[in-house]
Amino acid sequence: MKIVRIHVLSIIVLAFGLSQAYANNMQITNVQVSGNNKITFSISWENSWALDSSSAPTNHDAVWIFVKYRAVNGSWQPLGLSSNGSDHQSDSLAIETVSDGMGVFLKRKKQGSGNVNSANVTLQWSGYLYTGSFDFKVFGIEMVWVPQGSFYIGDGISYNTLGRGDKKGAYKVQSEDSIPLGSDSLSLIDTGGSAPGGTIPQAFPKGYNGFYCMKYEITQDQYVDFLNSLNYAQQAAHVATSPDAAPGSFAFGATIGNRNGVVIETSGITNTVPAVFACNSDANSIFNAPDDGQTRACNFLGWNDLAAYLEWAALRPMTELEFEKICRGPNNSIPREYAWGTPYAIDANIPVYDGTDSQRVAEVPGADTGIASYGYTAPQGPLRAGFAANISSDRLKSGASYYGVMEMSGNLWEMCIVLTKPGLGFTAQNGDGTLPPNGYVNISSWPAMDCNGAGFKGGAWNSGISGEFRDLAVSDRYYVSLLPTTRRNTSGGRGVR
Repeated sequence: MKIVRIHVLSIIVLAFGLSQAYANNMQITNVQVSGNNKITFSISWENSWALDSSSAPTNHDAVWIFVKYRAVNGSWQPLGLSSNGSDHQSDSLAIETVSDGMGVFLKRKKQGSGNVNSANVTLQWSGYLYTGSFDFKVFGIEMVWVPQGSFYIGDGISYNTLGRGDKKGAYKVQSEDSIPLGSDSLSLIDTGGSAPGGTIPQAFPKGYNGFYCMKYEITQDQYVDFLNSLNYAQQAAHVATSPDAAPGSFAFGATIGNRNGVVIETSGITNTVPAVFACNSDANSIFNAPDDGQTRACNFLGWNDLAAYLEWAALRPMTELEFEKICRGPNNSIPREYAWGTPYAIDANIPVYDGTDSQRVAEVPGADTGIASYGYTAPQGPLRAGFAANISSDRLKSGASYYGVMEMSGNLWEMCIVLTKPGLGFTAQNGDGTLPPNGYVNISSWPAMDCNGAGFKGGAWNSGISGEFRDLAVSDRYYVSLLPTTRRNTSGGRGVR
């Protein structure tokens, strides 16, 4: 029997607050390794739900758990987990395994809503580690289940909107079968100059099948955790500042720009020792202070940064068809609607408790009006992920999509796989938790480093919503052909599985 001797037990918690919280305040604590192939921990998060068929949207939230390990001073590797559900245990949570063993989903066992309070979980990994000293990191990302079912794409009025070939309304996706282009009711067209690159093949994820989507955009502390699991060369591929720069140097520029506070805490050694990254949005001498913007959405991500994060987390990019389903659910489209289901919005531009895990805004939406960060007003950068959600907020007041996914309209642009000819080769292949030595993704069906096949949906903190520039609209396709080759102060993203 091979015995695993723990040298250091490192716990990375991807959380949304430690005191007062307006998002889900997810915490992972008490991580331990037992025997030679089990890891245990406690997990809690707020505002969880599981709804049955009598309560729309008949879905649930969950936490995607994945584990990394390394031999002392080695590189971080994914810890494969058993795909046999009976190998895992929890006193109050259901554990949903995946066939590739890259992680598990934790969700409520019973219907209901409210907080998940300190549930104990034991996971078994597959195989054995060689005898020695190992470090472990347990990661959690909050997700939302998008159930299998038909849905509509296109609203008939937004820029380059998709729709039925006969121009008589939205196109109804009723299966994962291929979708032809044409001028009849069973075919798909667009209304402008960004026509799909051809028949949409069966393997292209259309959104009919069920999938999980990240509840929030990637946050700055999540991106820091990603960087701190990479070697020097991999880090250098996913920041704008060399990892050997001085402590306090901002990762994406000489100074804090547009509210990105990711910095170097400990300098790396060129091509040898990776840097240690942290959050420091106020640019003082204290890293990861409670007001350093850890839970702000992470901007300045280009396609290669997003793809690498999703590969590392064993997720995958979403398609623009999945984007519309996440926002609209099974409902027919409303002209110029935003993610919360109406064409009316109020701009969130006065942050309160800014930089903290409790950051919210002073604006309050009215009847039929949702809330989002847009309009190029203060504070000139992204807000906290889930900034408008609290225990009593509804879809409009929180700016949520039909299924409860946050900030699908505004805050940061979402990078998606789009219906251009290069994008149509995409399949639902998930990441395998590892990156090549150079840090760039090499999954054959994903857009390559040239970004062909990727584009933007959903708008950002500087977006307009008047005239043809209604970037926040669910069906707007103005920027689907703009390649995300550069890091923009308005671009971020999230993944699905």
